[in-house]
Amino acid sequence: MIQITDLCKSFQGKPALKGVSIEVQKGEVFGFVGPNGAGKSTLLKSVLGVIRPDSGSIFLGEGEERIDGISDPLSAQKLVGYSPGETSLYQQQRALRFLEFAISFHPNSDLAYGRKLLDEFGLPEDQRIKGFSHGMKRKLLLAQALASKTPILMLDEPMEGLDPEARRLVEGILTNAAREGTTVFYSSHDLSSVERICDNVAFLRQGLILEIGTVASILERASRVLHLTFSKRMELNQLPSATGLSWQGSGTRWRLGFEGSLEAALQLLSGLSLSGIRDGTGRLEDVFDTLYGPEEESAC
Repeated sequence: MIQITDLCKSFQGKPALKGVSIEVQKGEVFGFVGPNGAGKSTLLKSVLGVIRPDSGSIFLGEGEERIDGISDPLSAQKLVGYSPGETSLYQQQRALRFLEFAISFHPNSDLAYGRKLLDEFGLPEDQRIKGFSHGMKRKLLLAQALASKTPILMLDEPMEGLDPEARRLVEGILTNAAREGTTVFYSSHDLSSVERICDNVAFLRQGLILEIGTVASILERASRVLHLTFSKRMELNQLPSATGLSWQGSGTRWRLGFEGSLEAALQLLSGLSLSGIRDGTGRLEDVFDTLYGPEEESAC
């Protein structure tokens, strides 16, 4: 449903995307994660035709409806319900009027469904957007994307500003949409939400895909993490070093990423003054931190 191949984009000579390739199938929830400046929004806007890439290809849809997103961006946009990361909206418009306006571009939009979502999200139809909080604006953007009734949803940080209850509601709605055949491209910093609802996930850093695969297979790496507490302060040069080991931390608290068996890792730790040890929690945050280390600043 989404095929992105060797996509490159630079701004004033500085690369934002460096040959990114991604395929997303129909009915899949695809997680797209990375720090600020990684290039996530640049990729989404390239798919939507807002930004023209320097090279590479983008195709949306399937079969006879497959569209070249670069040569025919207007047709491609009709296939996509988009919730942008920015929440700068028409402040004087009322919520219902904005919803009507936002979905009018899409041929199969469903205003009744949009109004149902406004009600579920607790958004007053007649209230002007200028009176909405950041979280309320985020919900309004999600409502218009979903009510567009497009085969593809592209969501940029959809959970930002939402409370836990609203996040769970949105997760349920997106999961149901995918079950009905909607393809969801889900760009987010919220790795816990990505874990719960995504089938596959890609890690992006400084315009490069570092890792891509099923959430389950990538989470296997998270189990190869130990959280250690030492009885005295330790320096990195005092800790075991070997191929496949990575240390993060300082003082008495360190996190060890390792390859291979738990027994082999524990053997390497024998003789050290440990006061506490526990297995990694098996979360994507651990995978990201262990595999890719501290993030560098980037303006892309």
